[in-house]
Amino acid sequence: MKKILGALFAAALLSANLFAYNPPAGGQNILRLSSPNLMTGASSAAGGGIYNVTPSSIVNNPALTAWEQRITLDLAGTLFVNTNEDYDNTNSLGEAFQAGILFPSRWCVSTLLFQGVWTEFFDMPIGDTISFTGGLAKDITDQVSVGMTANFGLLYGDIVESDWTASAAFGAYYNHGDLAFMKNVRFGVSMNNLGKMYSNKKNLGIKTAKNIKDNSQEFEDSTSWPGLCTIRTGFAATMLSTDIMNLGISLDLSYPFFQDLVVDTGLMLQFWDFLKVSAAWSYDLQEERNDASNLMPSIGVSFKFLFNSKSGSYMANHGWDQSDMTVSGSWKQMYENIHAISAGAVLNLGLKDTKAPEITMWGEE
Repeated sequence: MKKILGALFAAALLSANLFAYNPPAGGQNILRLSSPNLMTGASSAAGGGIYNVTPSSIVNNPALTAWEQRITLDLAGTLFVNTNEDYDNTNSLGEAFQAGILFPSRWCVSTLLFQGVWTEFFDMPIGDTISFTGGLAKDITDQVSVGMTANFGLLYGDIVESDWTASAAFGAYYNHGDLAFMKNVRFGVSMNNLGKMYSNKKNLGIKTAKNIKDNSQEFEDSTSWPGLCTIRTGFAATMLSTDIMNLGISLDLSYPFFQDLVVDTGLMLQFWDFLKVSAAWSYDLQEERNDASNLMPSIGVSFKFLFNSKSGSYMANHGWDQSDMTVSGSWKQMYENIHAISAGAVLNLGLKDTKAPEITMWGEE
């Protein structure tokens, strides 16, 4: 019996060493730093407190875009301000950028997303990355959709060695409808990061922060990131609905490599049809345990307006006489010394088709 227990204990220690968990701070959310919609959307796999889907939503759940009817353009950027002056080899400013486009068709909805993040900070030592994500989504019934994405990324910079990632993700979405006092109850699930992750060993892991606060100057290199085989489950619903205002909430749980627990909650207020105010809060268990977290919520605001195209113009000739654009901005204190300010615009070409098709049998009399 002692030999068996000893063997089990040795196997447990070996597993812990083989699957050590020490990603760089911010590494799990590398694809969610480039736009205000991602920053304040609580990483929702269910579409957010008030259902809001853009091309960048595929990083949370590839199935979310299945019901989009219009070509959508998404352009955004983020400025990171680093106030940590204790280390000379990091920058005071960082940037992120994204451009996305969504194409609906009778068979499926296709999405392309390009993102870049440049953050050579000691408190968020991701380095410089660029990534390309392509997605396909399809509605199965009036309530259920599925989707998949493929992602390819490059890592480079002065504080890291070059590396690359290639992965796939799968997702499903279900709109239940009304349930008790809640309206538009939605569920989402996705499995992300199925493939080769960044495995560069010169990124500083989250355990470095705890070592420094414990008066140790030990800098621990990171393990692979983002977390391989990360499962995300999401719930969202409208809790209050009036003629003037809707209030929605979302709750997501994710499990990076089954070694961490991340809780994302979101609150969204929509006034009339054009003004939204949102807030999101994230709790990462492993970052909190290693003193590399920040519990401040992110806050954001967006404004939607309609505009008409001139008769005979390119947009009018393609049936886009009237379109809508949503401009948004957000702020978040990423970590103790890093602030993120983000702004973006989403352009939907044309208007949603809200009329049911008319069917005429045997001709008109």
